[in-house]
Amino acid sequence: MDWADDLEDKRSTIGFAFMMGSGTISWSSKRQPTITLSTTKVEYMVSTQATKEAIWMTKLMKELEYMKEKKAMVIRCDN
Repeated sequence: MDWADDLEDKRSTIGFAFMMGSGTISWSSKRQPTITLSTTKVEYMVSTQATKEAIWMTKLMKELEYMKEKKAMVIRCDN
């Protein structure tokens, strides 16, 4: 996150990355869609987006038969 570095619209850049082994398999970086009044709310927003991506990736891996059993995906948030 860049903590509302843009002086014109006061929106932060948010992002996440998913790693498997030593490589990145999915990532996102974009302007936050809304203006928030606290950094905590921004962190909840990016955590929500990362969780939605984790759910989608879990379903994809199961469909491709990469994951045979249900495993938890760890999401770490820098707060």
